[in-house]
Amino acid sequence: MSSTSTTDVPSELRSLWRTRPVRTPDDAKIAGVCGGFGRRYGVDPVLFRIAFVIAALWGGAGVFLYALLWLLLRSAGDEASKGEALIGKGRASGSKVTAVVLVVVVLLSAPTFGGSGESLVVGAGFLMAVAMLAGWYGLHRRTPVPPAGWAEVSAMRPPSPRAGTTRSAGASQEPGSGPGAPYGPPVPPSWDPLGAAPFAWDLPDPGTIPAPAPQPSGPRSRSRLTKVTLGLALIAVAVSAGLSTLGGLTWLDSTRIAAIALAVVAGGLLIGAVTRRGHGLLVVAGPLAGFVLLASLVQVPEGGWEGTGDQFVEITDPVQLSTPVVHEIGSLTVDMRGLELDRDRDYSVASDMGEVRVILPPDLEVDLNCRADLGSVDCPDLPVREPGGPVLSLDVATGVGSVTVTR
Repeated sequence: MSSTSTTDVPSELRSLWRTRPVRTPDDAKIAGVCGGFGRRYGVDPVLFRIAFVIAALWGGAGVFLYALLWLLLRSAGDEASKGEALIGKGRASGSKVTAVVLVVVVLLSAPTFGGSGESLVVGAGFLMAVAMLAGWYGLHRRTPVPPAGWAEVSAMRPPSPRAGTTRSAGASQEPGSGPGAPYGPPVPPSWDPLGAAPFAWDLPDPGTIPAPAPQPSGPRSRSRLTKVTLGLALIAVAVSAGLSTLGGLTWLDSTRIAAIALAVVAGGLLIGAVTRRGHGLLVVAGPLAGFVLLASLVQVPEGGWEGTGDQFVEITDPVQLSTPVVHEIGSLTVDMRGLELDRDRDYSVASDMGEVRVILPPDLEVDLNCRADLGSVDCPDLPVREPGGPVLSLDVATGVGSVTVTR
């Protein structure tokens, strides 16, 4: 007799999300994500922190996943997560600016899993993200039931009582003596049994020392970490821009200068994670990281953008054939109808992406070679016009696009 057990993956995923961790600010380095995972699954939070750092360095998945979990997991004691509070489903501690910054970080870091222009599907970051999510699923299968004491950790805080009532009804008065008493006139307090001073019944009983009013706390010392870090970042940007402009360091473009500033801000965030200060740097780090990520995805061709767009080249002198035409992106048209060869010559026309069109003279002898790595080629056989005359060896190529040669 044999028995077969099957795993209901959808129900396990629903159980995983229902018993998901909560962020624990009491032992948080940044937002308490790793601390919450450690408490929920009984694992040292340091291991989760190491995993996120490795994932951030290998493909950038750690930044994406941490920001996403920060957005989706509620903090211990809160009614909802920051993401839910952002769309009006409950309340969460902290400002909505942090939630907006987290959304920006998630949207900007999601397409960069591959890194260096790699596609999302085959990128190392994508594989790392899948591995970390699979590890979460494995931890849930190992510990499907939260540990003892988890209910106290993840419980929501009760709503705080409203201020205004300093003594409960009936605390020092007998039934029926309240301001809204339904039965008869108010009963005088014990220190005025004859009811001779009704105007003073609101005063405390003799011998009772009222609690002292809370003294307003002094001004909270504000951290200078944010100002110092932003100042250092501005100095780094100024020095880098000066070296690029005056020192001739052309490789220090705007993307690398922004990356240097982001590195300074990231250092301030690391110090703030330890000292629990400098949270205002997140507002700067989010847009700055977005600019660096987007700028790194857009690769500037060598020599700038001069080789992009629609380009028209007219060749009428054989001397012009000594310089080949190289185009980056866009439409390229080479007009040779006014060319007369003085001797045999070689010439090439190349484009990385786009349409390439070459117009030849009607009586020019041409040895033609056309090719396209991805696209169409229209290069008809050109008959010999003048046997024994000079020959132009013409090579026309494009990476992605079309090649057309006509007379």
